[in-house]
Amino acid sequence: MKKLVYYIGAPFRLLYKIYFVLVFAVLAIPFYPIFFYLLRTDKKIHTAFKVKRIWAWLLLFLTGIKVKKINKHLLPKPPYVICANHASYLDIVIMFIAIPETFLFLGKAELLKWPIVRIFFRNMDIPVDRTNGVKARKSIELTKQAIQKGYSVAIFPEGLIPSENIPKMMPFKKGAFVLAVSQEAPIVPITFTTNWKLFSTEVDPFGGGRPGIAKVVFHPAINTINKTDKDIPELIQATFDVIDSKLK
Repeated sequence: MKKLVYYIGAPFRLLYKIYFVLVFAVLAIPFYPIFFYLLRTDKKIHTAFKVKRIWAWLLLFLTGIKVKKINKHLLPKPPYVICANHASYLDIVIMFIAIPETFLFLGKAELLKWPIVRIFFRNMDIPVDRTNGVKARKSIELTKQAIQKGYSVAIFPEGLIPSENIPKMMPFKKGAFVLAVSQEAPIVPITFTTNWKLFSTEVDPFGGGRPGIAKVVFHPAINTINKTDKDIPELIQATFDVIDSKLK
């Protein structure tokens, strides 16, 4: 029965994904010059962030996706390190709606190779090349500077979107936790519980794709004051467990 439902709905999910991509591309036309101007330097980050929120809201509105924030009151005062599960391209867009204060993304360097996407990340967010140890360490240093300037930093500690068993998470990399401990910044765990159903990855073009509610669950911040590198494995496990608790 499940297979029958899957095959019946497959063309509609594919059409929705195509529609989503078209809306993304059309919105890029008016927003591209705005971001090109604002992100020439890092002096207009707050303004650029507000515009990104408008862009994200329009994209979700036109594609029929509504964000439901659960326990938003648990957010501490910035700066903090945001750690969330990563199971959909929607995660990045919805993060701009979920987090009210300006934050920077630490994202994979491949984003800068995408002609339309890279303008949204240039001079604001921080690319990380995990295949190059020197560049990866430099990216972590840039995130430390961002925290010191008062900006929160959002990181997907899995490093990439899993290719199978979604929404089950992959093991977390330690970069986000090294950052949090070094700056004594609280870790804010977030669970995206439904994004993978609304827009799945490119692995299965007929996978999840539909309008709906994107649920964002905020968890209590995890304190890192007086923590050291020895505490990082424990922090990783605690963060993984609390995020995973809403996926089961």
